[in-house]
Amino acid sequence: MSSPTFPDPDPDAPEPDGGNDGAPEPPWAGDEEEDSAGYLGELMAAAVAGEELTAGDIAGAGFGQDGTAHQMQPGPVLATLVHAATTDEKILATLSDDDLAGVIVAVRRIGSFAAWAELTAIREYATRPDPRRPAPAPDPAPGGGPGGPGRVRGVDSRDPNAAVAGLPGRPKVREFAAEELAPDLHLSGQTAEGQIIYACSVAARLPVTFAALRAGKIHPVHLRIAEDETTYLADQYLAEADEKLAAAAQSKTWGELRYYAHRLVLKLDPDSALRRKNQARKDAHVRPFREASGNAGMSARELPPDEVLASWQHVDQRARDLRAAGLPGTLQELRVIAYLDLLQERDTRTAPPGPGQDIHPSDTGETGETGESDGPGGNGGPGGNGGSGRGPRNGPGGTGTGRRAGGSGPSLAAQVTLTIPWGTWQGSSATPGEAGGFGPLDPETARDLTAAAARHPDTRWCYTVLHPDGTAAAHACAPGPHPAGPPDPRTLTFNQVIRGPCDHAQAHRGYRPGRKLRHLIAARNATCTAPGCGQPAARCDLDHTVPWHLGGLTCPCNIGPLCRHHHRTKQAQGWWLEQSEPGVLRWRTPAGRTHTTTPTTYPV
Repeated sequence: MSSPTFPDPDPDAPEPDGGNDGAPEPPWAGDEEEDSAGYLGELMAAAVAGEELTAGDIAGAGFGQDGTAHQMQPGPVLATLVHAATTDEKILATLSDDDLAGVIVAVRRIGSFAAWAELTAIREYATRPDPRRPAPAPDPAPGGGPGGPGRVRGVDSRDPNAAVAGLPGRPKVREFAAEELAPDLHLSGQTAEGQIIYACSVAARLPVTFAALRAGKIHPVHLRIAEDETTYLADQYLAEADEKLAAAAQSKTWGELRYYAHRLVLKLDPDSALRRKNQARKDAHVRPFREASGNAGMSARELPPDEVLASWQHVDQRARDLRAAGLPGTLQELRVIAYLDLLQERDTRTAPPGPGQDIHPSDTGETGETGESDGPGGNGGPGGNGGSGRGPRNGPGGTGTGRRAGGSGPSLAAQVTLTIPWGTWQGSSATPGEAGGFGPLDPETARDLTAAAARHPDTRWCYTVLHPDGTAAAHACAPGPHPAGPPDPRTLTFNQVIRGPCDHAQAHRGYRPGRKLRHLIAARNATCTAPGCGQPAARCDLDHTVPWHLGGLTCPCNIGPLCRHHHRTKQAQGWWLEQSEPGVLRWRTPAGRTHTTTPTTYPV
């Protein structure tokens, strides 16, 4: 076992107060490294032999400030001591405050090492040469050296290889490495790809700061801040920034490091701020989201500052006009009304709320992803659990308590899938609903959105009867618009959603499944059938598990929704997909690991 290393003493530091508040004195009263290392070696040998360590052993290990364990880098010895200290409540209760604080700090150092180890293993997995394909030739680096003397990192979230340009040998990221790792890490493919890009980037661009994480000197958040702030820093300044950030992170809070790093980058490379600003503008977007409360929100990001300030002034002036017209409410509430009025091209002044009604809309914003206008909707039927409406992309949501007088209000047209239990629509059940791409809906919001969908002539209604376990049992679609709301499902003819052995009675002769079969498949599997993918089935390809040209049937037992990306993944070398029964798909990665996805379970 190697001896722990100690930093040079700080001449301005106060003298140690000596002792651990009554804890047993360690056996190396003379602070001799060889004695302390020998003592820790004895403790390690005892632990390996299965002996239980005592409170005296842990106190003697030196978790207190300036003690031996306090100075140790994370490794098996420190992990063994921490395990003994934290898993025995009697030992934990006898430790002094000084020792206990040292144990907490030691756990933090071990966590930093664990984060480094995970990133290192992810990088190795992603950049390991694929034995099924010839290794691509590395890209030449501009300027001769690795990365070139004045090169600016090519930031492109769609190209993971932009992150590995500075690694030795300039390796390539395997195309579907993220899809291989995602199921085991319980991540989406996009998140796994982000982890790969991050692991490669920090190793290539910030090796000193990355090494500080391994040594337990900084927290993973410190590394994340350093990587984010130096994203647009030209490579010629990286070495200096890396050294300074690694040193600063060891004594600064996250906020302090963010401020320090921002100032440092601007000092080294003033043009980096403009590059960041211009690049971020390419990601300008307007996006709806679900609030934790169940309400909704909309955000517009990375927009031109002058346009945003002018738009905000317009919303504010519209709110003041509403107040001048006599609408009640605070200016904050009136800004919400003005914002929604402008987005929906309406004027609340001409249709004020009815008596006793709250003027603050409670549920607004886009409620789902785009999909086929004739896709399946709800999850209930006669005696079952629901009906559904479909409404348009970018339509507003429900009206909440802000419903206008005379039954008017927002209308929700094609392209949003609302899953509304029938009992909830009728008011006899409190089972929550769901809006595709938005999230769960409480019963009141579900009824508001259903009413909004009914007001639009393009809305079509579908029903799915459920098994007791919440999976689809049968499906039906109601023809034509129904402005009064979802039609009575008892008037419809339902088709069975096949599970278990398949007699191919619903098979089509041609390559493309018909409308009825498309609805049955999407009712059975409401999202992409790749592990962890939540892309709605309406936006997916209906893939033949056994390819059509190899004799695969266009049948429920051989069709499943796959988003375009996972469709390509399935067809890549080394991947294998089988549908053991309708709706149950078993994926095998090139590494030989298997993952199974099953039919959608709806709320019951």
